[in-house]
Amino acid sequence: MRNIALVKPIKTGCWLITLALGSMVVHAAGQERVIVEKALEWQQAVETTLYCTVSVPFLHEVSSHNQAELTTVKPVGSTIKAGELVAEQDGYYLNSEIAVIRTDLELVEAQLKHAKDELARLETLRQSEMVSQSQLSVLLLQVNTYRLNRQRLKQQLQTSEYRLEHLKHYAPFNGQVIQVNASPGERLSPGQRIAQLLPLEKKQLECKVPQDQAPEVTSSEKFEFHLQGEPIFLRDIGVTVETDTQNLTLYFESNGDQYQSLLVGQRFQVSMLKRAENAFQNESITRVPSDAVKLEGNTHQVWAVDGENKVHKVPVRILDTLDSYFVVQSEIQPGDLLVVVGHEGLQVDQDVIPVNKAQS
Repeated sequence: MRNIALVKPIKTGCWLITLALGSMVVHAAGQERVIVEKALEWQQAVETTLYCTVSVPFLHEVSSHNQAELTTVKPVGSTIKAGELVAEQDGYYLNSEIAVIRTDLELVEAQLKHAKDELARLETLRQSEMVSQSQLSVLLLQVNTYRLNRQRLKQQLQTSEYRLEHLKHYAPFNGQVIQVNASPGERLSPGQRIAQLLPLEKKQLECKVPQDQAPEVTSSEKFEFHLQGEPIFLRDIGVTVETDTQNLTLYFESNGDQYQSLLVGQRFQVSMLKRAENAFQNESITRVPSDAVKLEGNTHQVWAVDGENKVHKVPVRILDTLDSYFVVQSEIQPGDLLVVVGHEGLQVDQDVIPVNKAQS
């Protein structure tokens, strides 16, 4: 009796297992498990090497503002910081000139005050007809003359004080003295050159490009430029053509920290990338795993998984072959899931269970 009692539970358990396996088979038949990878972005471009040099947009000239003796100047090769003294001129004569102007200004102030007081006194007498109009006119002319002399002396004083401040010549930026044009003890004239400074942080990258390519280069949508793998930004294009090479000059921004190691006059290369134009607006160029591409007849196909986990067959046109990828032109967009394992037996609009290859 015990054996008969055990048979019923065993049969019932077997029946439940059979139902579960059947359910799994039906589920598996409807949803195929496939291994997928993402399509990657790929910008097809024609690369051209440009030969470039490092230059500076300008050289700073230190020149005299005064007719004064040069007392000191930094020697050639000196590296200077912004605000550091580069050269200095003697200020004795200019200080004496300023002292004379201030004395003249005090004198004309006194004369103007006296003339104003006298004019006010005579205007009171004029009301009693004790002073003629001509006397008042002469005194009024004196007041205006002293006022104009005061204005002229103030302007002279302001100019001389400005020149006095510029007897000391300070560096406007970090730089290096590359040329000295005057010697200590030399009496300089206004405008005479003292030294020439090379800015160390205001560098400019200049590259040559054939004239026939220059009009297109201005389009940032078509061209990119890279220096040692990093993008650089085009600032301007020259308007003169070299007679021997028929090249134009491209000017690039180079004020960042990554350009500090570049020396003025140094030669280097820049990569110019011209993006390829797609034949159709609804197509893109992507990099897809080679395992995702299958040849069917005369066309290459991939199976793509949409947002509802349904598969669709998409034709692709192979543009290039890489190590484990194809560069293709198709309706595939970067980030789309492509089947790399499990193509066999797939049907269009079939439900699948996508599993990332890295997690499989």
